[in-house]
Amino acid sequence: MSEAADPTTPNPTPTPHPGLAYLMAALPPLFWSGNFLVARIMRDQIPPIQMSLWRWVLAFLILTPFAAREINTHHARLRTELPFLIVLGGVGIAAFNCFIYAALHDTTVVNAALINTLMPVFTFVLAALILRETLGPKRILGVGVAFIGAALIIIRGDLGGIGQLALNRGDLLVVAGLAFWALYTVLIRWRPTRLPILLFLAVTIGFGIIIHLPFAAWEVLVTDTFTPNASSLAALAYFALFPSILAYIFWNKAVATLGPGRTGMFMYLMPVFSSVLGIAVLNEEFHVYHGAGIALIFAGLAFVTRKAR
Repeated sequence: MSEAADPTTPNPTPTPHPGLAYLMAALPPLFWSGNFLVARIMRDQIPPIQMSLWRWVLAFLILTPFAAREINTHHARLRTELPFLIVLGGVGIAAFNCFIYAALHDTTVVNAALINTLMPVFTFVLAALILRETLGPKRILGVGVAFIGAALIIIRGDLGGIGQLALNRGDLLVVAGLAFWALYTVLIRWRPTRLPILLFLAVTIGFGIIIHLPFAAWEVLVTDTFTPNASSLAALAYFALFPSILAYIFWNKAVATLGPGRTGMFMYLMPVFSSVLGIAVLNEEFHVYHGAGIALIFAGLAFVTRKAR
């Protein structure tokens, strides 16, 4: 029996209107900017792999009641996609997050934010190799303009600050994490799921948790476990809801509509959101370079997201 004639095969999740997809692509960088900020604050209270593990355990517990309702209806499709979901759990849930949290113990926020702006480049390259997507002059220009804008914010408008950025172990971990996230972004477009989004996310997270376990056990043995308190539990609750469940749902839907290359460009918004959070939460000042950098980032996004005539 063909897949189209299989009554157990659900219709693909409807893709959102492009305008709504742009909003969905913009919200995850906002949530992840908060994730970076909170993770950096909590780095001395929660070890990195345990931070990632308990974040996803809590997210899984939140999703399970909703996802469980869909299992009987979609069990045949679930069995078909199971090997691919294991790969996605390893790449997008375990590897990406563990590398990023580990990196925030060893690198500065400035370095991490600068390296983070390379993610759209990684995504375009992988999309070209795996999906055969063409980059084109407008996209190349958009990537370059947005990168300059992000760098301007990160170096605080001081060109002399570039020479003071020294790579360390944490920087290399950021690069590894971004490479895994770019791969996840391309894979979910290469093999779009036909599962309901909550079931897809719950199963992917479940496999990601299993992959976490041996590494978390090793971390407990060589370092220590953490003692839950009000601040650590509040941080984990934020991690589970915003940069985990909501960000992944919005990101997957945006990729389904816009493609991995254009969606990946929205990662350039992280320095913008990081600046706004710094001003709002840490009472930092707004400078001219913030405005110039934000303008360049949005100009770069316009080049990449606008449709050809």
